[in-house]
Amino acid sequence: MNLRDLEYIVAIERYGNFGKAAQACHVSQPALSSQVKKLEERLGVELFIRGNQMVSPTEAGCRIISTAREMQRSARQINDMAAEYRDPLSVPLKIGIFPTLAPFVVPYVTKSVKDVSAKMKLIYREKPTANLIMEMRDRTIDIAMVSGPIDAPGCDFTPVFKEKLYLIVADNHRLSNQNVVKADEIPRDELLLLDNDHCLRNEAISLCQEKQIGLDLPEDMSATSLLTASQYIADGYGCTLVPELGMPFIGRANPRIRFIAIDDERFVRKIGFLSRKGCARKHILDALCNQMRNQPPENVTVLH
Repeated sequence: MNLRDLEYIVAIERYGNFGKAAQACHVSQPALSSQVKKLEERLGVELFIRGNQMVSPTEAGCRIISTAREMQRSARQINDMAAEYRDPLSVPLKIGIFPTLAPFVVPYVTKSVKDVSAKMKLIYREKPTANLIMEMRDRTIDIAMVSGPIDAPGCDFTPVFKEKLYLIVADNHRLSNQNVVKADEIPRDELLLLDNDHCLRNEAISLCQEKQIGLDLPEDMSATSLLTASQYIADGYGCTLVPELGMPFIGRANPRIRFIAIDDERFVRKIGFLSRKGCARKHILDALCNQMRNQPPENVTVLH
């Protein structure tokens, strides 16, 4: 058995047709069919049910093809690992970003990476922070842009900048005419939190330190994004905290809300990159962080 055999059976399962699978694998159909038949004889089980129009995997075939995909993925990872050491710029940089930052920072990160290396390709993954940490360990991503600092075993956190958190309310809310509020003036019983996976939810709970958060909101009301939360708030459902980078986007999407500064230096979040200890591409990350510090987004404070 070799990787080429695995490529054949995965392609057949994907296309449901020997001819299309052969085209995708750049071989003749007789050659592909012959090799798959040899593989079935070697394994002692049929992998596919052959019909006139469609080919479908047997129960054994489904399980074997699932494992074949994992082996293909591992083979690609081996090639990528070698390339990271041989020519770090030749492999796409896989960046994970958490959801309450990703929509507002991706264009900026892309520009910063291109300023470091015009040939570097990028792959983004938007996931909650806990998932990003797991994907770092599994090498699904190379680095993760997170709100920190984060103490994750086997990882380093490199701070880049910090941004303020603002309170948003509807334009007819009793606080809408205020430019600034103190922390104890935040109406905690009206505070709408994002769903459990979001780190901004945990930050809001930690900063507000109040068991009565959201008490005056409808039961089970939830939002999975800041844009959704802003729509609720414009319709009169409470208030929430938003990061400074998100303000232009959220404001354009919903002109019926008002942004209020919070007179408390604790209401900030520190943004940086999580990377594996001994990462072969550490010099690329260092260059990226320096570029972002030299040309930071508007209204943030650079961290070293």
